[in-house]
Amino acid sequence: MKNEWVWKVSVRSVEREEIRFAPNTDWQVQAQGFRLYFNSARPIDLHAQDRILITVGEGGRPDWAAFIGTAVECGPDSILLYTNPQYESRLMNARRFERMFSPLTSVEGARGVIDRFGLFPLFPPFHYDEITKVRMEAAGQRDARKNLALTIRHTSAGGMEQDVDFY
Repeated sequence: MKNEWVWKVSVRSVEREEIRFAPNTDWQVQAQGFRLYFNSARPIDLHAQDRILITVGEGGRPDWAAFIGTAVECGPDSILLYTNPQYESRLMNARRFERMFSPLTSVEGARGVIDRFGLFPLFPPFHYDEITKVRMEAAGQRDARKNLALTIRHTSAGGMEQDVDFY
């Protein structure tokens, strides 16, 4: 496990904040997010769309728990987090953030994709959504290039479906 992906934090406050994925589009999704203001001994190097393991409480005690969230916006002393609202009451007790997956460091060329197309729909917060249809098609009969298409059912948005195409 990479220690540079782990940060000890002390949360000062938690505020509800609405998140809009893909704003001003036909497939805009609104969701409940949480802005955590925190202190940390060293700078937190998190980026939008990073998957984070949030640990709350003290290890070995009944108040200990861990759950996954997605970073939406990151600053030096705050993070806008997308996670299940059932964890809202636990966020004030967050003690540790650990990056579990980052499209910027885990997928070759992801920075260029994000710069060109934006964060959504290419790296949506999948941990509450379902991929319902996947198909791969060749561009032409003798063409080696293939297109990948999938459909995502947004369980956090009442089951709305969104088609995503990768060329």
